[in-house]
Amino acid sequence: MRFLRIEKLNQFFGSKQILNNINLQVDLGEIVALLGPNGAGKTTLLKTIIGLLKPPHHNETEKSNLISINNETINSWPIYKRVENGLVYLPQNTSLFSQMTVLDNLKLVYQHHTYWKNPETESFKKEMDFWLEKTELIHTKKQIVTKLSGGQKRKLEVVRSILMHPKIILLDEPFAGVDPKSIYELKKIFQNMAKENIAVLISDHNVDQLLSIANTVYVMINGQVITSGSIEEVINHDYTKEMYLGKQFYSEIKQRGYLNKKGAQ
Repeated sequence: MRFLRIEKLNQFFGSKQILNNINLQVDLGEIVALLGPNGAGKTTLLKTIIGLLKPPHHNETEKSNLISINNETINSWPIYKRVENGLVYLPQNTSLFSQMTVLDNLKLVYQHHTYWKNPETESFKKEMDFWLEKTELIHTKKQIVTKLSGGQKRKLEVVRSILMHPKIILLDEPFAGVDPKSIYELKKIFQNMAKENIAVLISDHNVDQLLSIANTVYVMINGQVITSGSIEEVINHDYTKEMYLGKQFYSEIKQRGYLNKKGAQ
């Protein structure tokens, strides 16, 4: 089921246009990769979707500047309403409370998120421990966040996001500063989330990390989507090969067999 839809979205900082007629859609149970070099506008797009940046007025007649979930326009919704309706955003820089313990960071979800308004504490504890076990963080429950490694912090943020029961999670550079083992574990978690019918939108400039898990890819350059489709379609796009991937990288991924696949299954 299509959950998130963006149509002809523009965004400005003062007189400078950062996003130019962005069209994008994400279905439930799908992993979508949003690729592009630094400065392409990926973070601006995610912040506009979640409501940290206000989009220009939606024009229903021209079908421009539309952000919708479940076919309902959300441009005017405040951030808390977007979160209540299943949108969760995980920024590149840590959003954890660094002087609090792992447990106390997670308990904030139980105390403040509307999903946990009625369930008993035991239900939350059981679900929390399940994901801490899954991410090999169970032994860190009483540790102060500053004592965690970069990979552990990122996994903790993902666990916290999962406990919010999102319908879609927006991830901005989730592999930045993370060790290879944790990257592998995070990718497995994202795949498991998709299997649970959660939509996953990942922004990254590192193509290599997403080739094995993305169903659909969008490539942004200078605030515009220059191509979208399966991994194979995007890799074979002439402008993408020339201006973003580069001939050497294209040759490497061709040797790995990605061009013989219908997307990344």
